[in-house]
Amino acid sequence: MVGAGKLSGFGLLRHPVVKGPARFLLANYRRCSLRVRRVVNQWGRQRQCYICGKSFRKFAKYEKGSKGISPFQKALDMVGSDVDNFGCLYCESHDRERHLFMYFDGLGLWEKVGGGRVLHFAPERWLATRIASLDPVEYVRADLHPRSDEVVAIDATALPHEDDHFDLVIANHVLEHIPNYGRALSEFHRVLKPRGVAILQTPYSRLLHNNFEDPNIDTEELRAFFHGKWDHVRTFSERELFGAIEAAGFCLQIIKHGDLFGPDQTFRYGVNPLEDLIRAVKPG
Repeated sequence: MVGAGKLSGFGLLRHPVVKGPARFLLANYRRCSLRVRRVVNQWGRQRQCYICGKSFRKFAKYEKGSKGISPFQKALDMVGSDVDNFGCLYCESHDRERHLFMYFDGLGLWEKVGGGRVLHFAPERWLATRIASLDPVEYVRADLHPRSDEVVAIDATALPHEDDHFDLVIANHVLEHIPNYGRALSEFHRVLKPRGVAILQTPYSRLLHNNFEDPNIDTEELRAFFHGKWDHVRTFSERELFGAIEAAGFCLQIIKHGDLFGPDQTFRYGVNPLEDLIRAVKPG
């Protein structure tokens, strides 16, 4: 459903147009380039990956970083990923995953995992590894289009699970990919146990009064320009996103980044201080 994204200068080469020897040569060039960048990057110590613990000079950008954001998206006062401090060159974790680790540590959310039941959409590599290590009673890694045998093909708008089943649902930057996101929120609410928690990080605009989407925004180029990424189907407004979560039956709890982390931590770990934690609790 949604991957870690493309890190500037490295990552797996997946473009369908590049094939055969050209694909092989380009992939090897990128691997060599990555090795060089890792060595050079170790000369600095001002940044640190919260997940692997390595210290270095800078994080990798997502593609062109903030320079690659369309003027339309820049004007909308978007809250989302930190594209200038996106990837760790060593473990390849991205900022959204590092930020969740920080929130889970700061709020003790790992307690929902050990001995519990977890549904995790578009599971991030290191977050999935940590969850599995805590021995949950059940851990379902889900995606609409899985790329791994460990991930089950599940449509978020039609979950095959019984009511009141999970203790924790994680959908980190997922809702912006789902056409009927209201149905997905209702399904998350249905399968959660009373007092269960859903983590629903999603990019949104603080400027817009209503969500912005249109059926004629139907190409990768248009979606990237208007919605920030080629596979996003809308741009959320803060007001409408939060209202939809509450309309699905959740008690919405916004955990402010600044209440848990100071400016020094924000800079060192390369996360967006404007991206608060969207925690939705099923009453019970």
